[in-house]
Amino acid sequence: GSDLQRLSGGENVVLGAVTGVLAKSCNYPFLVWKNTLQQGLKLSTTWTSASGAVNPALVYRGLPMACLNLGGANAVQFATTGIFQKLLAGADMSPDTVQVGGAFLGGAASGIPCSIWELCMIQQQRFGGSTLGTPARIATEYGIGSFGRGSIMTIARESMFTMCMLGITPLIQTKLVDASGWEKNKALAAGSLTGALLAGVITHPMDTIKSCMQGDMDRKKFNGIVQTGNTIVAEHGMVQGLFKGLGFRIALISTTFFLVNHFKEQTVPLLFPHAVDQKADEK
Repeated sequence: GSDLQRLSGGENVVLGAVTGVLAKSCNYPFLVWKNTLQQGLKLSTTWTSASGAVNPALVYRGLPMACLNLGGANAVQFATTGIFQKLLAGADMSPDTVQVGGAFLGGAASGIPCSIWELCMIQQQRFGGSTLGTPARIATEYGIGSFGRGSIMTIARESMFTMCMLGITPLIQTKLVDASGWEKNKALAAGSLTGALLAGVITHPMDTIKSCMQGDMDRKKFNGIVQTGNTIVAEHGMVQGLFKGLGFRIALISTTFFLVNHFKEQTVPLLFPHAVDQKADEK
């Protein structure tokens, strides 16, 4: 079984949070640039202040919320994926089905908290504000119900994303190492890129619609899911509209898949050596 099946729920939460924060600290600019392009804004706005002065540090505005987002989402995804993988394994399903199916279900469960965190992050990227002040402003100006904006698209996206990150990517890595004798990190890089291309292309329209909806809380341009999608296509076309920012998103996802799985491999022996001993016993 996978490492997540050998860990308890609490251990998976810790592992997910640690790997998520480490990964996001490394590749956060890709996320900022992806969100900026999706909303039809100029990339230069991410490193230029209102006065026109260049300030590269502005690219990292919203990083604490992004770390909370990926760290928290990973914590939920690792915990729920572990739970679902154990349930599927108990139903005598094949190891591949257990790994991929459990990750899909775990990702869907993480969609709600992930959507709220991303809403706050996107609002902070656009308008500034503090980590605690941004959600307070949203609640005051738009009401508590506004935190659900974009959640349906997030659930759909996260189910596919997690299936590729915790299911397909490590599965490809294992197959390449065992069957072809590839070096472990090389195989992980191949699995990460393959998983990122699959997850990126399939879920990018969902992510674009979600980002536009969450960036426009006043609903001046983007209202519901269908209206937002139609507006984007009418204005930019199908490919240039719904797939805007795809290059940055594939770069973001592939590096995230690699970093999360790499940090997971490095962290488990340090924090949870009993899982390594159990894996050795299984062999």
